[in-house]
Amino acid sequence: MATVTKKSEKTARPQVRQTQCFIGGKWVPAASGKTFETLHPATEEVIAQVAEGDKADIDAAVDAARDQFDGGEWSRMDARDRGILMNKLADLIEQEADE
Repeated sequence: MATVTKKSEKTARPQVRQTQCFIGGKWVPAASGKTFETLHPATEEVIAQVAEGDKADIDAAVDAARDQFDGGEWSRMDARDRGILMNKLADLIEQEADE
């Protein structure tokens, strides 16, 4: 006979995560201050409040990326070396995919 154990209310509820936009190497709230809820598909419980990025956030992200590209090492790096780094990144992503 199987036994069922009931989780305490504290452990049964998922922790609601707060997420922001990653712009210029920093986590920042959406420029508008707006967020939206992400729901657990099975329980429909709120599991995250996500920053609702809009045009202002996209523009800020593109500007930050352009500044970093123009002033950083990446744009001055040999294409072959960039390819080696991209392949290393792909390998790391594949290693973590199963976890």
